[in-house]
Amino acid sequence: MRAKSKLLALALTAATQLAAAAPVALNFEDITASSGDPQGIGMIQLLDRYKTDGVQFTGAAWGVTSLLCGAFSLFIPHDGGCSALLLAGDPRDGSLEGSKSFTLNFADGFITGSSLYYSALSGSGVSITLFDDLDGKGKSTRLAGLAPTDCDVSGARFCNWGLLNLDFSGVARSMVISGVDESLMLDDLKLVKASTGPAPLPEPASVALVLGALGAAGWSRKRKAA
Repeated sequence: MRAKSKLLALALTAATQLAAAAPVALNFEDITASSGDPQGIGMIQLLDRYKTDGVQFTGAAWGVTSLLCGAFSLFIPHDGGCSALLLAGDPRDGSLEGSKSFTLNFADGFITGSSLYYSALSGSGVSITLFDDLDGKGKSTRLAGLAPTDCDVSGARFCNWGLLNLDFSGVARSMVISGVDESLMLDDLKLVKASTGPAPLPEPASVALVLGALGAAGWSRKRKAA
């Protein structure tokens, strides 16, 4: 009976894990030269663009599309895509404005296991700080600086990408990123949602997994008894 109870517990744990929500992922590929940008140049300030995903931006966060995909930005996108996030005051005016910053808010909270890809120029002075409240407030955790990934391809400002795993303790609800104007790009953000409230109910397939495990346990016990 004790072994059967352990098996049931393991099966229920697996079912709950299968039913857990997938991480929120942003790859910015909805921004193109022909859509999503009223001026048709593939540059748009992000702000509330991903509000339906639970993510909001304030400050100098722009979605931009590469010259390789028919727009004007001089970069080679990550992983064969077309668009990415650029830290910038306003990339449309062609001028640099010193240090800039933006805040990413995720009200549901995200935890360790979250990650992003970045491309950073030497001298970018990038800093990334996580906060346990929205709008860069509350307890803070500053992450280590980013190693430069300067581009070695003629005619491109960004082309090399590095992976940054957001390893920290607790739950963060905002992330503040600052650095020199137009010296940093981000792509393929993954936010692992914090667990809030009761565990999700198992999906039908997960329930079937539990019942199957119990059935197998019962059959095994009968066979031993025989």
